[in-house]
Amino acid sequence: MKIFSKIRESFRKLSKTAVVTVAALGILAGVGIAAKLVTAEFYPNRTPFDYSKPCNPNDSDIYDRCGSLTGPVFNSFINTPSYGDERAFVDARRSDQNTGDDLYKNVLPNVTEGSKEVVVRMYIHNNANQSTNASGLGVAKNTKVRVFVPTATSQALRARGYISADNAAVVEDTVDFTANKEFKMSYVPGSAKLYDNDNFKNGVQLADTIVTTGAPIGSDALDGKFKGCFEYEAVVELKLKVTPKENPNVKFEKQVRKKGDKTWVESVNTKPGDEVEWLLTTQNTGDAVLNGVTVRDVLPPHVKLVNGSVKWIAPSQTVTQNDKPLFDGGINIGNYAKNGGAYIMFTTKVQDDLPADKCEVRVRNLAYMKSDKTKETEDSADVVIKKDKCVPPQPEKPKYDCKAVSLKELGGRKVRVSVTPTMTGDVTVKHYTYDFGDGSTPLVTDKDTVEYTYAKDGNYVTRVKVAFNVGDEVKEVDSDNCAAPVTFTTEVKGEQTPTVLPATGPTELVGIFVATSFAGAIAYNVVYRRFSR
Repeated sequence: MKIFSKIRESFRKLSKTAVVTVAALGILAGVGIAAKLVTAEFYPNRTPFDYSKPCNPNDSDIYDRCGSLTGPVFNSFINTPSYGDERAFVDARRSDQNTGDDLYKNVLPNVTEGSKEVVVRMYIHNNANQSTNASGLGVAKNTKVRVFVPTATSQALRARGYISADNAAVVEDTVDFTANKEFKMSYVPGSAKLYDNDNFKNGVQLADTIVTTGAPIGSDALDGKFKGCFEYEAVVELKLKVTPKENPNVKFEKQVRKKGDKTWVESVNTKPGDEVEWLLTTQNTGDAVLNGVTVRDVLPPHVKLVNGSVKWIAPSQTVTQNDKPLFDGGINIGNYAKNGGAYIMFTTKVQDDLPADKCEVRVRNLAYMKSDKTKETEDSADVVIKKDKCVPPQPEKPKYDCKAVSLKELGGRKVRVSVTPTMTGDVTVKHYTYDFGDGSTPLVTDKDTVEYTYAKDGNYVTRVKVAFNVGDEVKEVDSDNCAAPVTFTTEVKGEQTPTVLPATGPTELVGIFVATSFAGAIAYNVVYRRFSR
């Protein structure tokens, strides 16, 4: 068996074992996996031919250095001197790293760096014994290689390589790709080539069907006929493009300064009549190109735009803009790649229109930016306006009292009590304390109207104390204005004759006398008429 030294030697350091582990995240071959250790796979889990066992076609152990004596078998040798375990036959490297035996890996990290392109490699060996080629028994028919390229977007993706023939079992192996950001992969058309030590020493291009239905290969021609023995082993390489997921991001900033100053700040002190300059900065800090970048501004009160002052400043030009669009929908300042951006400047004049009771106000200018890939974001800057020689009005002296309490009987000894406090200045009500005068526990509440039911008849006086927040202090008012009497008596039903006449004055006495004389006259008349017949 001729040793395929040039190509196989590059596999020696890598392919000592078919089991490789990697801390992988995301999606492998389009299938979601958890963040854990995973095993790079080969399939099927077949019994290998052991190169370390001498070839003896007459013993019962068929898995020795003889290889297969019954027909084609792909990539099933272990312990070969230059390759190791053929079952791990797929690996990869970055295309910009092309020296050193250890560049090809079963798990290739950092694929979004450098060239953003990887070279996938497949080792192909028909393990049929060379003595079976002449009869055609050991020659694989309709041999194809295929690479499944993952279609997902993730921080970890898995590709699978397949070797198949009409008269041999399909074998497959995997190679994993990882990065610290999400990415996707795609086949580079025309990049697939086959190399061997015989007819295709300089390589031969394979069909692009290698990533769909499979590409035919062969030992003498690309006719699917692949002979057995190390002499005819081959290597297939193809390229995959790595596209990092776009990460749109933008920096948007609003700043201000007094005209004539050199430094832009977040807030500036001014007085009426000053001119103020505003700066809006937009910069693309992400990976994606931002299209249709639009900037708008909302002017605060007490400042007025200086006509013709709106300017759009790009790296190579300064353009004076129509003032209106910036404050009415926004200005489209164009498309920007990574680190690209522009500025917008305008000037306002501080107006002398503060309220009479104000010596100082702070106003905020809001600005907004959006693009086709980013939501609208905002930033702001402030102007503090101070009047010259302005004496602020003195705050009103706090006044507080309880003006009145009203009490309304609702029936059944139930009453509704309402309080009317009076306040001026920095005063608020903290709470009310209702004492209903019947010995019950006073009610403390923030309500100015409450209802209460007395347990029994009697004469009562409801008093209300009002606690006020006066600045940092609490003041309580207990006033006779905040009191109201109420009396409850039980009414007696039916007609009763009083046993004691009520005390009366002259008017009441006359009334009783008249009533009594009238009743006596009636009685006399009845008796007289009865006995005078």
